[in-house]
Amino acid sequence: MSGPGKTSAAWLAVAAIAGAALGAVGMKVMRPSAPPSAPPAASKCPVHYDASGQLQVDDQQETARLRRALKGGVFGPWTQIGRAPTPEEFARALHLSQPDADGLLDRLQACGESVGGGILRAPESKLIAVAWPLSNVPTGITVTTLGGKPAFARCAIDALGVSEMLQKRTVIDASARDNGAPIRIVVDVDKIVSAEPADVVVVKGRGCDDMVFFSSRAAAEVWRAQNDRDSTLYSLAEALQRGAKIFNRETGGL
Repeated sequence: MSGPGKTSAAWLAVAAIAGAALGAVGMKVMRPSAPPSAPPAASKCPVHYDASGQLQVDDQQETARLRRALKGGVFGPWTQIGRAPTPEEFARALHLSQPDADGLLDRLQACGESVGGGILRAPESKLIAVAWPLSNVPTGITVTTLGGKPAFARCAIDALGVSEMLQKRTVIDASARDNGAPIRIVVDVDKIVSAEPADVVVVKGRGCDDMVFFSSRAAAEVWRAQNDRDSTLYSLAEALQRGAKIFNRETGGL
């Protein structure tokens, strides 16, 4: 998988966001010295990965509730305002009291820590830093859904899954890893509408930060030979199919 389930717990390079209006965003990079402690039972994630790496749902009703909360309270507002919603905005979007909303965010955080789906909050903060496929940390890849504002995507495959997840036409802007040339891709749910340059491809490396766009297959092959022979090269259509499978309208990031 691209985002959920395969992001190292050591990643946790997340944003520290200043100001009640979130007018300024700064980056704080840190690596935890030890794995997070097990969440209390009330905050336990209702899904887990089995020994074969397949996602297993332990509580269908609670999983459906969390997925609705992600779509309506996190992703919807995020793509409209161009940043992660605050806990207060999350509560208003879902018409919840703040204590109920905070409890729901705790549950989503437990999923982020245990299976890499849901959310991760900034260290020592209640503010959302990551909710796959979106990031509050600049990544060099932005997604703009129809009628919304640009928001950062975690990586190339995640960005390609946003349109399917939200069922909205989405514009992806990035820079090619090989030469820095601008890349623009328009996706309509599970179809590529346009791509500039036309032969852009995606390389999937070891982690989300190594899942990037290249200007051409030839450029990607040269980079792989010199940097990461174990990486996988996808055509744009293949990468879109992968992103849409992970971040679809049913799973919604979890």
